[in-house]
Amino acid sequence: MSGGWDPDLVDYLHWARNLRGLSDNTLRVRIDLLRRLADFLPVPLRAATADHLLSFEHVAIAGRAAETRRVYAVHMRSLYRWMVTAGLIDHDPSTVLTMPILSRRLPRPIDEEDLACAMRGARPKLHAMITLEAFAGLRCCEVAGLEWSDLRREHDGRAYLHVRQGKGGKGRVVEVGATVVRSLQAYGIHRRGPMFLGVDGAQITANAVSRAINRHLLRLDIDATAHQLRHRYGTIGYQLSHDLRMVQEQMGHSSPQTTAGYARPSAEAAARMVAAMDSLPRPRTAPSVATVW
Repeated sequence: MSGGWDPDLVDYLHWARNLRGLSDNTLRVRIDLLRRLADFLPVPLRAATADHLLSFEHVAIAGRAAETRRVYAVHMRSLYRWMVTAGLIDHDPSTVLTMPILSRRLPRPIDEEDLACAMRGARPKLHAMITLEAFAGLRCCEVAGLEWSDLRREHDGRAYLHVRQGKGGKGRVVEVGATVVRSLQAYGIHRRGPMFLGVDGAQITANAVSRAINRHLLRLDIDATAHQLRHRYGTIGYQLSHDLRMVQEQMGHSSPQTTAGYARPSAEAAARMVAAMDSLPRPRTAPSVATVW
């Protein structure tokens, strides 16, 4: 970080990375937003007023999805809370920012026939990335961060992935099945090094993974996104196990409420429940007051 950076932003990012411990992915998004804020403001970041931030919200944030607007507001509030704590400003101007109310997330798993079509039409590298999302529940950033040493196969045939680049910097170990292992074998397993390289020969980025999968789905006229592969994993995992807590651990969610947004109960199970409810003895109609006595 050199010329052109607001010095308060440099200090804040040092705190966020080295003391707060934010993940590289979170920092990447935060840096992009806060640099845009710094470029937009007619004054240094510490001199920004509530009106300045409301103007930025109107110009740069309004019109985006509610979840995106909420994330942006959280990033800006974090900066100005830190400034107050550090004694750089007396009051927090970011309290005027809008925090959108998020509607309940509904599962949107990719259709199984569309998934089969996508896998048939994918080259080994892309096939492996799709499989890791749809059959292991990994995020694009987690696929991008994999090293070959993260894949561990036991003598009993079971296989595990050590996911180091989880959301929020949280790692986890995910058990994977034969579908994932076969896809990685077809791609070509190595002993060490990044699992996926970009066109520049360096480790691939999360954005590159997302773009590659989304473009592939678009070419096949499949109405789905890379993230819906992860929705598919959560949905199928819950339908097969009926264990929301286990699926939560596999997907790396901090709460079961988040997992519930990915795990759609099966229509067949709902139909069986409704049919069973209809077969129960009907409750007696409550007698009228006149017949009680």
